[in-house]
Amino acid sequence: MHGYELISALEERSGGRWKPSPGSVYPALGRLEHRGLISSTDADGKRRFELTDAGRTRVAEQREAGVEAPWDDHGLGHHGDLRRAVSELTGPARQIGRFGTPTQISAAVTVVKDATARLYRILADGPEEPSTDGESPTAPDDGD
Repeated sequence: MHGYELISALEERSGGRWKPSPGSVYPALGRLEHRGLISSTDADGKRRFELTDAGRTRVAEQREAGVEAPWDDHGLGHHGDLRRAVSELTGPARQIGRFGTPTQISAAVTVVKDATARLYRILADGPEEPSTDGESPTAPDDGD
């Protein structure tokens, strides 16, 4: 498997919650190769990686120890939703940055600054507190 196939496989197995960048995958592959856990070959102009016997042994040890794969971690809640939403935000922002008029860029800056301020407000409000009246949880009252 080459690096981009690995990135796609990780994204698919994690249900879109985890899509590492090439800038993080290739150095990690280099470290794994240096440790003897994977080997690489050049085929058709692409560097392909596969587990060595030592790598397969390490995977088996991790499984026996009960270590779950990151994509099996079901305690992530809606973090994937947030990551997808941020990714969806960067697409049009990049397009405006590259091709937008000065007016569009100014408007986009305003929107992003407003979103940033609102996100900080969410952080400042603290965790949601359960409601005593049976309704959905609410954030603490900030006096607004």
